Amino acid sequence: MENLFTMKVPLYFETEESQLILGDSFKILTKMKPESIDMIFADPPYFLSNDGITCQGGKMVLVNKGSWDKLSESGTSVEEKHKFNRKWIKLCKKVLKPNGTIWISGTLHNIYSIGMALEQEGFKIINNITWQKTNPPPNLACRCFTHSTETIL
Repeated sequence: MENLFTMKVPLYFETEESQLILGDSFKILTKMKPESIDMIFADPPYFLSNDGITCQGGKMVLVNKGSWDKLSESGTSVEEKHKFNRKWIKLCKKVLKPNGTIWISGTLHNIYSIGMALEQEGFKIINNITWQKTNPPPNLACRCFTHSTETIL
């Protein structure tokens, strides 16, 4: 497989037809050759780390995933989230071939910003896939619907 990078980047996994790279997407994407990628599948942060609760294994647990799921110590504002999404989507657009495709998964917590960011960066959303979770976490607060789907744009 041809080298897609302008400098050496350690590969997580490689076959003759594909490469998986594990790392900070902002660092990796800037080291990639422009218009060199056929397809990107992204599963960006959902920004759920806000001291909320969920049910895991029948027990109530915090949803905090880590610092990568927050943009600032006080949480993540709508503006911060959208700026973050535009930044990584813009980098993806630079490395995608003109006929390349990007698939992005997310929940209602971030997918609407992603959809708007895609349009602002010149992408056309052709369709979406709805993944129905067969065993979603229960609605512990009983004040809203259960989050039983994710979307792929």
